[in-house]
Amino acid sequence: MTKRQQWIVWVIWTAIFPTTLIFFVIRGLPILRDEWFGIIAFLCLLLIASLFPIRFRHTNIVPIHGIALAVFLQYGLFIEMIVMQLAVLTSLLSLKLPKRDLYRFPLNSLVFFVVSVVSASLYYIIGGTTGIITEGEFTSMILPIALYAFVYFFFNNWLIFFIRKYIIKIKNTKFFDEALKWEAITSILIIPIGISLMLLFQEVGIYAIFLVGIPLICLSLILKLYNESQTTGRLLRKISSFGYQINENLPVQKITDLFMKTVADLFPVDHAYVYEKKNGKLVAIQEVHSKQGEGESLDNKVALISQSVFSNRKSHIYTKSKQWENVFESYLPGMESIMVVPSIRENEVVAVITVTSKQKRAFEKSHLMLLEIMANYLVVAVQNARMYEQKKNESERCALTNLYNYRYFENALLQKYDTPSETDNFGIILLDLDHFKRINDSFGHHSGNEVLCQVAKVLQNTLDGSGTLARYGGEEFVILLEGDNVHFAKQMAELLRKELESNLFIVSNDLGSKERKSVRITASIGVAVKSEADESAMSVLRNADRAMYTGAKQQGRNKVAYY
Repeated sequence: MTKRQQWIVWVIWTAIFPTTLIFFVIRGLPILRDEWFGIIAFLCLLLIASLFPIRFRHTNIVPIHGIALAVFLQYGLFIEMIVMQLAVLTSLLSLKLPKRDLYRFPLNSLVFFVVSVVSASLYYIIGGTTGIITEGEFTSMILPIALYAFVYFFFNNWLIFFIRKYIIKIKNTKFFDEALKWEAITSILIIPIGISLMLLFQEVGIYAIFLVGIPLICLSLILKLYNESQTTGRLLRKISSFGYQINENLPVQKITDLFMKTVADLFPVDHAYVYEKKNGKLVAIQEVHSKQGEGESLDNKVALISQSVFSNRKSHIYTKSKQWENVFESYLPGMESIMVVPSIRENEVVAVITVTSKQKRAFEKSHLMLLEIMANYLVVAVQNARMYEQKKNESERCALTNLYNYRYFENALLQKYDTPSETDNFGIILLDLDHFKRINDSFGHHSGNEVLCQVAKVLQNTLDGSGTLARYGGEEFVILLEGDNVHFAKQMAELLRKELESNLFIVSNDLGSKERKSVRITASIGVAVKSEADESAMSVLRNADRAMYTGAKQQGRNKVAYY
């Protein structure tokens, strides 16, 4: 909610509420004077029930509908409004809202005020009464009571939905969601108990608070625990799905991206960081920010807290800023809750995951357990991905030049162009170093290897990514050109020949004085492109090989021949 909207809420509340409350207090003064003990007992029961909210995702559902109904039926609208406003105030004070969220008090106060007035008005219009209800009157009161409970429940939730969607403009806000379902379940279970509480109160007085109130609170607690177990189960299923996804041979970057996306989906985070141990220090390798946290740079400050968990190897939750401000001598703007989890592999901390939120008490112990599970999934998946990449790289790359090897080149060529379409356009440059055996015979095979590495660098720099370069075998290199680059195949081959011819290659005289010497290298090059609609990849490769041997090697070397 913007500051302007918050000011409007405060102005409306100041204009309406104090005057109205004074009016209700005056109207209800006789009842307050005569029934103060019972009213205080109901108020205490309301406050105790508000201590057991059912938390669904980022929403708290407080099961007080039944008690509020009992207060209304027993004492009427005026007392119900006074009691509910005090309950709302006490409930919000217990949350210890930060300064920026103080607008929630007048907003909730106005919502309950409007809901109480509308529900009570409809109740009275269709003949409902409050106070002592006899057994004979109760049958005729069933319809008004049902209407009151229905309007109170749906109108309250509709107002909250309207404010969140159209005033605060929270995206993806739905009226019929899981939170509404849970509140409906609690209402269906608790409202009959509230009616029973009112009827029993009329018979036995204050003892009804204990006879019905305690079971009511126990039911609220059971519903709260059941919902928490359901929520934990739902989160575990999502984490299990995450575990399957990250083990599908994904690269490291996609694994960390998926991890961050899952963390942002499961927990109420504004900032999340993954730190990895590199050379004994923590380095941030991934971070994500919610829309509310965009533009805030917290990396250096969060690193201090992450470093402490990296050192002591223990997960930690901070539920408010006062718990960590003095310890780390740093201030994270607007942050309240922090959760930090080490990722341990073979008894060594290899990474740290840190998430922050602007809400107080945003994270629970169950969240810590779930994040620890995810952290272990992450470190195993990342290590497996890196091992896979290493093995894949070793199988595809020439160990000497780090170019693609013949196996990779041939597989790539066949996958793309074994049965080419008419529109496929590709060409191949095959290059063989001239008289390379003389380098090995004169300076040793180690020097020959040095020259091959230097040749690979020259070819890479000259191509500049315009083709796929591989070591074909021995002193032969092959290049695949695709698309528009095919039109420049001959020019590219000539450029490569000139670059090799003009370069000086440094070698060590391993067979003699060990001195560093410079040598020149030339190359014979064959070029072939796809010339027929159905010409296969291997056919083009063989044509390039023929061009190289018959058109370049046999014609004096250091030439480019085109098939």
